[in-house]
Amino acid sequence: MYPHVKGEFDTVHSLREGKSIARFGDGELKILDGKGYSREPVNLALTAEMRRVVRNPHPDCLVAIPTMNPAGPKYKSWLRHEARFINYFRRKDGRQYHSAFITRPDSAADRLESGEYFHLISGIWAKRERVVVVSEPSSKLLTCARATSGPGMVHVECPSYQAYAVIDFLEEQVIAERPSVVLISCGPTATCLANRLSARGIQALDLGSIGGLLMRWMPKVELTKPQKERHETD
Repeated sequence: MYPHVKGEFDTVHSLREGKSIARFGDGELKILDGKGYSREPVNLALTAEMRRVVRNPHPDCLVAIPTMNPAGPKYKSWLRHEARFINYFRRKDGRQYHSAFITRPDSAADRLESGEYFHLISGIWAKRERVVVVSEPSSKLLTCARATSGPGMVHVECPSYQAYAVIDFLEEQVIAERPSVVLISCGPTATCLANRLSARGIQALDLGSIGGLLMRWMPKVELTKPQKERHETD
């Protein structure tokens, strides 16, 4: 039987209390099944690590999956994957699952297209001193983080494809920065990286494609000076 899943607002409230999050969507489900995905060809090491996250996530890392809430705008589309998700996530697990849709207003049952939600989620990192963003240079999440976080923000660049091949390097770069929170947008690799960093005592948020939502609601911010960043190539 499909497990009970906390809604989007409840999930973000847990993140505001310091929890990390590793999200599982359709791409991650393909990888769990041992198949390839658009950003990651078949990779047995990635499949094995992702299955370990499912079986034994760090206690401070929330496991997030589709809610299968009938109120969601894409409920019928997600419902066809329910049986496949149950292969890995079951009610009898005794684990509290959280919503993978905190970045997906197109699928969420809660209304995410609002200033309230923007302030709720961006408040996790706003003005914190050591925010690290793991993403491509063109990431909208990175753009938003530059505008809303403190002056010590650091960008750790990741490749657009096959990021898992450099996950150890990404992890090392993040740890070296001693961050207060890490925002991650690097495809399915983010699921594993969030759990790894949580085990290191670092709050890590697998936020995927949330950048578009943030940019639509971000208050207009004029930066008088470019924010200083350090990259792994410095």
